[in-house]
Amino acid sequence: MLQTHIDAPADAGRPAAPLPDSGVDLKRYLLWRVSLFALAIGLAAVAAVFVQTGERLRGHIARTGSTVENLLAAEVDRPRDSFRRTVEGLDLTSLDGIGPLLGICVKVEDIYKRAVIRRCFDEGEGAPAPVRAVLAALLGPDVAYRGVIGQYPGVKVGEFTVTPDLDAAARDAWSRIGMVLGMTFGILLLNGLVVLPVRRALAPAEQILAVLARMEAGDLAARMPRPRLIELRRIAAGFDHLVERLEATLAARRQLAQRLLAVREEERRHLARELHDEFGQCLASVSAEAAFIGARAERSDPSLLPAARAVSAVTAHMMESLQGILHQLRPVGLEEFGLAAALEQLVGGWRRRQPDCQFHLEMRGAVDDLPDELTVSLYRIVQESLTNALRHGAPRRVAVSLVRDADGCRVTVDNDGQGRTEPNPGSGLGVLGMRERVEALGGQFDLLPLTPQGMRVAAVLPVAALIPVETSHA
Repeated sequence: MLQTHIDAPADAGRPAAPLPDSGVDLKRYLLWRVSLFALAIGLAAVAAVFVQTGERLRGHIARTGSTVENLLAAEVDRPRDSFRRTVEGLDLTSLDGIGPLLGICVKVEDIYKRAVIRRCFDEGEGAPAPVRAVLAALLGPDVAYRGVIGQYPGVKVGEFTVTPDLDAAARDAWSRIGMVLGMTFGILLLNGLVVLPVRRALAPAEQILAVLARMEAGDLAARMPRPRLIELRRIAAGFDHLVERLEATLAARRQLAQRLLAVREEERRHLARELHDEFGQCLASVSAEAAFIGARAERSDPSLLPAARAVSAVTAHMMESLQGILHQLRPVGLEEFGLAAALEQLVGGWRRRQPDCQFHLEMRGAVDDLPDELTVSLYRIVQESLTNALRHGAPRRVAVSLVRDADGCRVTVDNDGQGRTEPNPGSGLGVLGMRERVEALGGQFDLLPLTPQGMRVAAVLPVAALIPVETSHA
């Protein structure tokens, strides 16, 4: 008994394909969409605060300028030296009461354009520099009220300019922006509070995906978890019910397939017995009669000798053909000597017929005490694999491996012939028959390409297939 080792192809295990993960993650979808919505609303509200502040300051300066002009005129008209026509002595005390409320800055210049007074009436703390810079850029230098200060009719003693107090305006805008940011933060916090229960409710989704992966790998005994979310619970219960129906259907189908295989093998056994007992005896009788006729013709009538020899040759050919048919119907020695001897005889026959091809046979474990239906199926798989390889691939090397261990039974037939580069398990009655046999026993059948060339036939039978099953003949 020779042993060999052939490297398996990279995809010999053929793990189950991962489940597609493209789609929408509800938790991330809610988190990102609501967060982006809150940020967009916050940015829009901040922009609106700046725009409204700018519009308010423009209208406010236009209205406030005339009031300031009147107050300055009243202050200049106070009794003074009649020869002093200047703005010296102005202290803007008339604006002390309303200046902080107006939020303005006043600059007074004399007739020579010299700044006499620069005063902002707001005494609050400095505003955030970025907010002040944005307001300054938004308003520009043109938002101002310019007026003339006169002491007598027609006499100009100075000019004044009223501008917005950007520090006060920035503090006011910042207070409103703070409210907007607080509302935005509240929306984000609410989003997190909503996502947390959604995450907890959808946590069983990972368990559901794990169960689906097990089922895809062939473990139909896996069952869905029971989530707290009633919709998911109903889906899980319905899916488990479908899996149970599928299990029952597959079990009934497997039982039917096993019964059909058993009936087919029984018919083959019966047909082989009938051919051997009836047709074989008839051919043996014809051969004996032809030999007798040949012997008599040789002594008395030599002209009949060629006919007698032709009958003997045809009979011998028919006997040889009958032996081949009987071997196909029921392997000689499979029941009497066991699977190991039958496989050695099968490989030995091919070795004699194909001297240019190297045959290797490896068997490990107790393979002679397997159930009858499994023994016949394993023999048929090896027989059909060798036939297909040598008929279609013209290989130079063929390796047969049969292993029985604690995990079940595995059989592989590798060849390096010029077979199909891509497996096509549905083509040919031989491959279809092998697949039906393996699936009827609850196993897995694969037809895989080898590198750089060749094909592998692999069948894996579970431990359950090694237990004899009594079938009814009713």
